[in-house]
Amino acid sequence: MGEYPLLENIMLLKTGIDACLEKKAFIPALILTYSAIDTTGWLDSKAKFSTRDDFIRWVDEYLLKAKPLKCTAIDLYAARCGVLHTFTSTSQLSFSGKASIIFYAWGKANAEDMQRIMDYKNTSSNHPIVVHIDELYQAWLSGLELWGKDLDCDSDRSARVIAKAAKFFRDVSIETVSRIISTI
Repeated sequence: MGEYPLLENIMLLKTGIDACLEKKAFIPALILTYSAIDTTGWLDSKAKFSTRDDFIRWVDEYLLKAKPLKCTAIDLYAARCGVLHTFTSTSQLSFSGKASIIFYAWGKANAEDMQRIMDYKNTSSNHPIVVHIDELYQAWLSGLELWGKDLDCDSDRSARVIAKAAKFFRDVSIETVSRIISTI
């Protein structure tokens, strides 16, 4: 089986995000990007199931090293929780002041201009951060490159990732199903 399920599914995530961005479906692109980060964090962990710590560690070790953003890994995790669970910018972590709220720029919007407005309007210590969706996506892609280099240097880790990826959903054609049924 090898690397095929890993590469195939990472490419499917990329294809889905690209399609959403092309169609200007920015929030679905954001949801898929957070899901992609979650997936790569889980793949790289020793855990059976995905955890907050896996997400934060992968973001710190790869995504933010490859492309620094104006937020922290915990800010991104909190934002992920808000988007995935409530379709909003807030989460329990941001509400309790443990993470900054992230607002998003997309398309031709300038994140720096939006940030200046946020900074001007909000004087609290936990003011919102603006991240461009394209920058977050590019940070994930760049993080994948760094991660891939680390996997190339560590055969045990690479084998663990490939074994986990073997559990991914697979697309099985109707012809294949028919062929298998005919042998039963």
